Amino acid sequence: MNAGRIVVMGVALIAVIACKAQSNLIVKIQNLKNSNGDILIGLYDTPTNFPRKVSTGKVVKVTDKEMEVTFEDLRPGDYAVSVLHDENQNKDMDQGTLGIPKEGFGFSNNAKAVMGPPSFRKARFHVPSGDSSITIDMKYMGK
Repeated sequence: MNAGRIVVMGVALIAVIACKAQSNLIVKIQNLKNSNGDILIGLYDTPTNFPRKVSTGKVVKVTDKEMEVTFEDLRPGDYAVSVLHDENQNKDMDQGTLGIPKEGFGFSNNAKAVMGPPSFRKARFHVPSGDSSITIDMKYMGK
């Protein structure tokens, strides 16, 4: 194999690696009411699944009123995030009268939940190549 082919193959390999650049997303969660239970974090990459069927999810034990959770090796693109403070660890959002949530929740862009979850469009944000972060403020509506 001559030197010219090796250089061309090397450049092509670098281009392929650059096209597959991966991203890391740090989700900063603020205003957790207490350190009971877990937080369930859902990451969504399509509007059809939001917020019912997660593309990628994590369950993390609550240790503080502010926490960070990292999603690694994501493709750059548009995503939305939902967070549930599952205080009793039943993996479900507990609801009271009229479907009012008994546990804390939050969405990317701090999109508001009005008579149900926000749309993907309202919670959508872009993950570029490299590292990025978002902050979600938890909401509690009562017990």
